[in-house]
Amino acid sequence: MAEKKMFPQKDIEALLKMYGFDPAFSEQTEYISNDRENGNNYVKIILSVLLESGKRIILKIRHEDDDIRKDRAKTEKRSAFSELMRQNGILTPRRYMADGGFCNEYEYHGLPCNITAEDWCGREITEIDAEISYKIGELMARMHLISLKNKCRIGCGTLFSAAYWNDVDAYEQFCEICEDKHLDPFIVEQIKALRNEKLEALRAVWDRLPKAAVQGDISINNLVYGEDALTVFDYNNAGDEVLISDLVMEGLLTAYEMELPEGAEPGCREQLFPALLKGYLSRRKLSREEADAAWTAYTLYHSLWFSRVLYNENSLEKLVKREDYISANRLLKQMLADMTEADDGRFRQ
Repeated sequence: MAEKKMFPQKDIEALLKMYGFDPAFSEQTEYISNDRENGNNYVKIILSVLLESGKRIILKIRHEDDDIRKDRAKTEKRSAFSELMRQNGILTPRRYMADGGFCNEYEYHGLPCNITAEDWCGREITEIDAEISYKIGELMARMHLISLKNKCRIGCGTLFSAAYWNDVDAYEQFCEICEDKHLDPFIVEQIKALRNEKLEALRAVWDRLPKAAVQGDISINNLVYGEDALTVFDYNNAGDEVLISDLVMEGLLTAYEMELPEGAEPGCREQLFPALLKGYLSRRKLSREEADAAWTAYTLYHSLWFSRVLYNENSLEKLVKREDYISANRLLKQMLADMTEADDGRFRQ
């Protein structure tokens, strides 16, 4: 096996000097190292550097978009947003400036790359429970309030719009799977019709709902837990979003996709979204219109959550492949029940 190449020392020293640090360092750790994958002009390197002073710095070296200037402008706004959060009491790593900007250009292997430097804040959380879920909700609400107050905008969307495109939408695959004639066509058509109704209802009010810049990926992989408080890092997916969309979509992602502690009962997942929501509402109450839209989004995506449709061992996709149509139709029936669940007022508490 070929030995993995480390990011060159001379480049690390040059980047440290760029951001005003003494270039002497004793250790480097690479977390992501995609260097011109498959011969493409693509670089994404994230590494930590332990300075001789004992301080640890995170350096990010990226060429992910051929429009390097546009990407730099977006990264600059995301960095400024991160700093605003930090200056308003959110525990988040400090971003450093060079030549008047947070994001700067550096040529690496003949390719212009965008560079940022920030403090290392510790090792990320690897497991989720109800206590951490509550604190995530609290943290999200505090960040939303700061963003609203300061009218923060980044100028791009996020991965998680409940009313439009989002990274967890598996509806097309759901429709393909449901072409199987062994699945109950009456239930399938009801789910499809309700899905379209709920999207129309969300889009009818979407432009009236509070919207601001959000961190955009507040999963446990981007959180550090210490001294009874959460530190949030990684604003690479930050963008402008309707706030209840951020709450619902990232809340469901936290509840259903993060790792549970070893030995935890699978049923405990059902406690995670309510805990996160309780934490959020302890800091920021929703208007009636927000609460109604949040319930619509919740019932839509709780029902058709992507790993319920795909990937999981007992997802609709896997059940159909195993020709376990009794279980598949039982799952469809549960999806319909979740989509038609009566509003229990949880978003108004």
